[in-house]
Parts: sequence; C-alpha cells; structure tokens
Amino acid sequence: MRIVIYTKSTELPELAEGSILHSAMAFRMFEMSSMCKPYMLVAYDSGDAEIGHLLIVRRHSIRLIPPVFSVRYSIQGEGTYTPRCSDREELFGMFLEKVFDMFGYLHTFIEIKNIEDSRFAYGTLYKHHFVPLRDHRNYISLHSKEPQARLSRAYRTHIRKSEERGVTFRRATSDEEINEALQLMKNFYRSKTRKRLPKREILLEMLHDSDGTLSEKAKMFIILYKGKIIGSSICLYENERALLAYSCGLRKSYPLQYPGIMAIWAAISDAYKNGYPHFEFLEVRGLSRLRKSFLSTIYNFGGKETSTLQWYHFRWNWVNKFLRWIYV
Repeated sequence: MRIVIYTKSTELPELAEGSILHSAMAFRMFEMSSMCKPYMLVAYDSGDAEIGHLLIVRRHSIRLIPPVFSVRYSIQGEGTYTPRCSDREELFGMFLEKVFDMFGYLHTFIEIKNIEDSRFAYGTLYKHHFVPLRDHRNYISLHSKEPQARLSRAYRTHIRKSEERGVTFRRATSDEEINEALQLMKNFYRSKTRKRLPKREILLEMLHDSDGTLSEKAKMFIILYKGKIIGSSICLYENERALLAYSCGLRKSYPLQYPGIMAIWAAISDAYKNGYPHFEFLEVRGLSRLRKSFLSTIYNFGGKETSTLQWYHFRWNWVNKFLRWIYV
C-alpha cells in the first residue's frame, strides 16, 4: 500500500464518494482561499485502486496584539474509506504518520475535529500524543418523527404567523437570486468575529457542479417576503446527514417575519423531504464562547446535543504532556 499527496486540484484523481468534508469540492474551496493550503492524502492498494483519502488543510494566522504567528493543520472528521479498506483505524493511523513526516516541525498545532464516533482511533491518537478535549455535536433526528412535531410551541407559532403574513421559502435557482442572497450573507457575517463567510467565488464553486448546473451536494435556500429576499441559508449533504453551513436573516428590518428562523426551517424541511435521517449544525462547532446564543435556537427546533472529542497535537511535546496531565 502507498499514500500519495496531492496539492493541486488539477492533479486530483477521481475520488471515492464519501464525506463532503473530504471531497474534491472541499479541496477546491480551500485551494481558492488565500489563507489556506489543502493537502489530499490518497491511499492505494497494490493494484493502484483507492482504499481511502483524507483532506488536511494548513491555515496560518497573524495577530498584532499580542504579536502571534501560528500555523495549524486541520482535519475535519475521520476521512473517506472504500469497501476495500479492511481496517479504517489502521489506515487513519498511517495517514497520521504521513502527516507527521511532512509537517512534524512545521506546525504550531494539529487539530482533528468533527469525528462522529468519539471512540474512533482513540488508541492511535493517544499513541501519537494528541490531547483530547471535550466538545459537542448538535443535530436533529428526522427519521423517527416529523420536524413539525419536534418544534417548540413558540417556534411553531412563529413559523405559522410568518407563513400567514406571506413569507415563503424555496431553493435559489438563478444566478441573480444566488448573488443577491450571497450579498445578504456577506453583510450579515461581516460583523461576526468568530465566523467568517468564504469568498463569493468559493461559495459559487460549492453551489455548482463542474458543468455549471446546480449541485445536489450543496443548496442555497432563500426566504421571500413581497418579492424580496430577507433571509438565506446554505446546506451541505452527505449520505446520512444534512449539514447547515451558513444561515442569516434581516431580523431587525423584518422582526415579525422571523427570517432567521425561516432560513433554518427551509433547510430542515428540505432535508426531511429528501429522506436525510439527521440534520446537523456546523455553525456552532468550535464556537465555545458563542454557542449558548445559538443553542436555544437549536433546542427550539427539537435539536439534541451529544458529547464528542476534539484532538490537538502541539509542536512542543512538553505542552502535550502537560495538557494530557490536566485533561486525561
């Protein structure tokens, strides 16, 4: 078995279907960002057939006060594996070995987030001196009950009154609608210090396939009131779940129309209609200090919170040992 590293989207082979966080689309998104550099690690068997791949992204940040320059490598989830892979944890460990060979002394820290099963590769990560920190995943189950039945009484009333006042929602289908909704999102996220909106070109790449048609792996929904877009959301789709990536609404201009609530409700309704059993909120992942302000919204939609782990490995071993002494 061999592992090949790709650094340009033009060199990427045809990858196996799997997690959207490790897809060619995600690679191209990060490639277009000036602050990121993606690396796609692809494992092949002796017959040159793919058995799995993992996307790792290098990010660097500069702060003037206090003066700090940091380089971190981020892995979102456990990767994508084909049926040819007999042991996913073993292959994940081999990916980590490759990462340390490449970036062993070139990073401030390596982070691994959004692992669905907190037990996945626990021994491998512990062996490589990663530090586990407690985190949470927020999701709504759509398979056992209709989403309307999970709404709180207040949100059920808000949605009913919003629809009675003439508010509608649907998927954005034209370039004009997408561009107008993206401008609305840009204005909304401009004031967010812990959540940034990618460049317009990146979002357009995400919402369209290579042939220019609308993608089924990422959808934008718009909230309409008297012909005007007052809210929007972007949702990503995988095999078993829908992921809310971004949402916004003109809540101050249209408080009685509840555009923020309707933007999320549009994504949830579409996920249920298309048979996705789980709906997750990417917006709150990693936002520990701001999570409480959004958690009440998730709970009113019938959301749940489960415990999971984030893993960190710092360049300095004494830091890893000290943090493990505290948290493990």
